[in-house]
Amino acid sequence: MVGKRIEKLTPEQLALIPIIRDEWIRICLDTTPIDKQKAEAAIRLAYECAELEPPQQILWFDNPVDVANYVPSTYATTGAVRGSVLDALYDTVGDTVEETIKALVIDTVWETVGEAIEDNVAYPIRVAVWNVDEDIEIPPHFHDHIMQAENLAFFAYFDAIGVECSKVKGLFATAKHCGWWWAFKDVAVAIPKPSAIRLDDRGRLHGEGVPAVAYEGFNVYAYHGVRLPEKYGKVPPEKWQPQWLLEEDNAELRRVLIQAIGYDRICQELQAVELDSWQEYTLLRIDADIDAEVIYLLKMTCPSTGYIHALRVPPNMVTAREAIIWVNWGIAPEEFAIQT
Repeated sequence: MVGKRIEKLTPEQLALIPIIRDEWIRICLDTTPIDKQKAEAAIRLAYECAELEPPQQILWFDNPVDVANYVPSTYATTGAVRGSVLDALYDTVGDTVEETIKALVIDTVWETVGEAIEDNVAYPIRVAVWNVDEDIEIPPHFHDHIMQAENLAFFAYFDAIGVECSKVKGLFATAKHCGWWWAFKDVAVAIPKPSAIRLDDRGRLHGEGVPAVAYEGFNVYAYHGVRLPEKYGKVPPEKWQPQWLLEEDNAELRRVLIQAIGYDRICQELQAVELDSWQEYTLLRIDADIDAEVIYLLKMTCPSTGYIHALRVPPNMVTAREAIIWVNWGIAPEEFAIQT
């Protein structure tokens, strides 16, 4: 344990922040098949660190939904001890950190380690899994899992610079060796890590025709961070159908469908109405109930290649030329041609 209160981080300690952050991001995104023997040893160690009797039994399920169907009855018979296990993290070790580290330093570490992991990795995955299907009722107790990666990463940093954090070494181990798990008086419940976690280039959950998060018997589909129902998610975006827009009530999903399908295909397959034309530009309207308001499009045909582009314009456009000016940020097409 550090002998005196840390008022300011040294250059070496500052350099350690991104290392710990990236290590715990890797832990969050790890899809390596687990070793159940190591995972169960880690769970028992977490109980011991909390000065609780280890569970008599550790039950494994394939995926979160299977656990969601099991947890309520388990609560009724065995009683949850999640709070007692996490006391070791939030109380004992938290108090030690507050006594040892200046508040400003604590805030800096949380913002650059804990909060970064929560906002960019841990929270998006939790939300995607918990809200995977409106038809699946997720009980409140399901959220009482013990895999708070952002908090564990936060304390892992202080452990690395010499603060006494041995009380959470069991929780560190469970994060590395198993997926989410739930603590009860005599029973612990656990699931493996996902077999796949897919992200786009901005770190958002994303899979094109494949799950963004995959478990055995349970998948989460997402498109650039937006959770999709299986009927869309299991189909590659290039095969999405414009007709789906006529059936979809969710505005966010309609937006995603429009983005992925493209206005060109929508116009062609949903038979857009031509309102006005000017040179190679055409103002179109789609009256179908696809979006919150009627869709107006400016179709632009390249005279040399014949390739068609389509951009959405405000619904108060009356002529194609007016739409061109709006697209060109208020510049008339003749002036725009001169400027370019």
